[in-house]
Amino acid sequence: MTTTPQDQGRAPRHAPDLRAATLDAAAALFAAEGPSGLVVRRIAAAAGCSTMAVYHYFEGKPGLLEALYDEGHKRLSDAQRLRQFTDDPEADVRNTCLAYREFALAHPGYFQVMFGRRDPGFPRPSGEARARGRENYARFIEVVRRWGEQSPLVTDAESAAHAIWACGHGLMMLELTGNAPRADLTARYATAIDATMRGLEK
Repeated sequence: MTTTPQDQGRAPRHAPDLRAATLDAAAALFAAEGPSGLVVRRIAAAAGCSTMAVYHYFEGKPGLLEALYDEGHKRLSDAQRLRQFTDDPEADVRNTCLAYREFALAHPGYFQVMFGRRDPGFPRPSGEARARGRENYARFIEVVRRWGEQSPLVTDAESAAHAIWACGHGLMMLELTGNAPRADLTARYATAIDATMRGLEK
């Protein structure tokens, strides 16, 4: 097998690395430009691969969007699991919410595919992909339920989890779209989550 001058001294890229690089490139373009940024030629250039590689892994734009949605939920799940089911249920709720914000800021493109802007032609994510998102949320409800067993709440765990998530999610959508006030948004986010939690306690 021959190599080109460009190949010499370059470590070969394994398929999982190339797939992940392609997803990250697509997510970055989506964060900057929305669905219109998902041009295969531009994604390939940003990922350092051929357009054929994009089609090989994702079979076109619908498959790419599905993969972004699924990968986003995987990463969010991984980030939140590290903060859950400790000996302090109240801290678990708070830290799960903080992990949500950290994920959104670190991966805005994935976050927007999961929860925000969508191309009108973006097909509904598959049942398997949606199940991953539901699994993440069900685990958050369980985290809130454990907190409620320690500190009785004014409502059931499902309703309390929805109120807390809605607070954090709304703040993140405002922040990512540039509609949040100029302030210490980290502190404001934490304060809002704490205030919502205090309001849910009996």
